[in-house]
Amino acid sequence: MGWHIFIPDSLLEESDDPKIRTYKVGQVARAAAIFGVEHIWIYGAGGRDGRFIKTILEYAETPQYLRKRLFPLIPELRYVGVIPPLRTPHHKLKRKPRVGEIREGFAFRKGRRIYADIGLDDLAMVEGVIEGRATFEIISTRPLKVIPTKPEEYWGYRVHLTGSPLAKTLKKARLDLAVATSRKGQDIREVRLPSLKREVGLVFGSPRRGVMELLGGEDYNFDLILNTVPNQRTATVRTEEAILATLAVFNFIGRD
Repeated sequence: MGWHIFIPDSLLEESDDPKIRTYKVGQVARAAAIFGVEHIWIYGAGGRDGRFIKTILEYAETPQYLRKRLFPLIPELRYVGVIPPLRTPHHKLKRKPRVGEIREGFAFRKGRRIYADIGLDDLAMVEGVIEGRATFEIISTRPLKVIPTKPEEYWGYRVHLTGSPLAKTLKKARLDLAVATSRKGQDIREVRLPSLKREVGLVFGSPRRGVMELLGGEDYNFDLILNTVPNQRTATVRTEEAILATLAVFNFIGRD
């Protein structure tokens, strides 16, 4: 079971200021984290910002103590200071380690052993063979040892930059329920939604084109086309605003 959101690579087509562009993507990251989105898909819509959007989303999702290891100094990250912190469960603070604690880390080989940076003062010895970013459980504090594990709570989102049009991206996601958001859709207050305890995808358009226009002549049938901001009082609803509003509505309806 998981929640997916789909955004176009043209998300930033109306923004030229690099600081504002970074902040807008940060708002998407924050909304996804608040409501426990597991997957963010960036589909092809004729835009040129797919890789930039992916980089900012992944940077925001990465725990602060791992960012220097995983991200080089690149121009795209110049204004990441405007991104609001996600404060998700895997963004741990530095504190005294305790057995059983789950932490995100980066594993690497040093001599004959594998060590992991898990955001503490000392590196942890890894029991097992794994390298790169992974999730670890502390099994000993003296000496500090960890094993790879899988968290049981929400642990951030994954970003998928497909480069493919919307229909192909949706098919690749293998959803159980695909929902397009549109001002011309059915009023969500008048729709009886099916169970949300499965793979649910929420699809959003760009600042200049709606989902159905972006779909074009592609062959794809949505399960629902919904207006999740009925009676809006503004001429437009920005994509990042629509994402927050839609996730809030679906969260209220209930997913568990």
